[in-house]
Amino acid sequence: MYSKVFLTACSLALLLVSCKKDDNNKPAPVPPSTVEYNGNFLLETSVKNPDGMSGSSYLQIIHKMAGGIAVDNSKAEQIEFSSSVQVEGNNVYIFDTMKGTAGITRWTYDPTTQKLTKGATLDVLAGSMVGHLEKISDTKAYVPFYTQGVVWIINPQTMQKTGEINLSQYAHNDTSPEPAMGILRDGKYYLCLTQVNQGEGWQPYPDYQQCDVAIINPQTDVVEKVVSETTTKLTFPTRPMAQCKGMLFTNEAGDIYMATAGYFGYSKDNTKCGFLCIPKGKTEFDSSKSWDISTTTIAGTTYKPASVYNCLYIGNGKAVAYVGIVELNGSNPYTAKNAMAVLIDFNAKSISQIRGVPLTDGHSILITKLKDRVLFGAFGSDKRGLFAFNPATETVEQILSTTGNPGAFHAF
Repeated sequence: MYSKVFLTACSLALLLVSCKKDDNNKPAPVPPSTVEYNGNFLLETSVKNPDGMSGSSYLQIIHKMAGGIAVDNSKAEQIEFSSSVQVEGNNVYIFDTMKGTAGITRWTYDPTTQKLTKGATLDVLAGSMVGHLEKISDTKAYVPFYTQGVVWIINPQTMQKTGEINLSQYAHNDTSPEPAMGILRDGKYYLCLTQVNQGEGWQPYPDYQQCDVAIINPQTDVVEKVVSETTTKLTFPTRPMAQCKGMLFTNEAGDIYMATAGYFGYSKDNTKCGFLCIPKGKTEFDSSKSWDISTTTIAGTTYKPASVYNCLYIGNGKAVAYVGIVELNGSNPYTAKNAMAVLIDFNAKSISQIRGVPLTDGHSILITKLKDRVLFGAFGSDKRGLFAFNPATETVEQILSTTGNPGAFHAF
């Protein structure tokens, strides 16, 4: 499921997992919207072909969201299908993650004209599954190449390559350890390595049930060490697309947590997934802080998570997430509506369904914050668009209907 499904989901092969009828899992009715948002909002949507692996994607600026408001793609800019979108200031980076031939393009948002202007493009190796960058400074950023096992060092302003970090020596059984999401903490760059078999369905290796993280010094661009968590047998830490950046986060104590996707719900024999931790002040995993959530029933349902597709830490020991449900798998992982929105309580070790956010496919696993609400992008059977979750009341309101899958959102 890589997403945007692996990438849309993983490569696409891994991506998602499908859907049966919503039957006993029909979302709760969404009440009329009581909130209205006005401003300058960036929205990406994708219109899939029936196979779910192709189609058209669009990027546009909208200015108002509230219940009953719908947007189409008639005034949007067309971009590569299922592109990853990342915003840094007024720079909007578009990553051709799925097709892999259009590279990385920097667009600029002008707050005066409220328009996007296309700028420089960085060509990359075809099929590299590049999905995000980590800004080190105004003139330096790290760009992991998922399938190639390297991290390019670029100038995010000029979009020129200035260096490279080779990770091939840390790969298991091939030449790429599949570098996914990274995070900066205390002057070090912690980069998750998913270590999957690209030739066998993009799944973790049966003989390598662990999670690896490369710790890189941004001052020298040297890998200082690779640390591993082997106790819990959790696999596939984070995903490489920009919209999944929340799968790697620090809590109030400064501890790094990473969400694991495991087998994306494709293996009924191995549904292990959850969270791993590297505590503040440490450069090693603390397995006592690990949590395999695959054994926890989702309150309000009979299901247990089989994968974490995306998540966002919202504070006070809680996170929201999209998790994969094995029982909702269908024949096509690119169109399967097997992703369920949940609230995760790390302190109580509990998980509950967020009623009102419909089951969605892997092209819509967007989770982000907007003021005091959490926005979920969802492509349900009868509703699709953006859904606002209020953590204080645990209620949901649909604030925008979209034509196609909502894939990325940003408020300028």
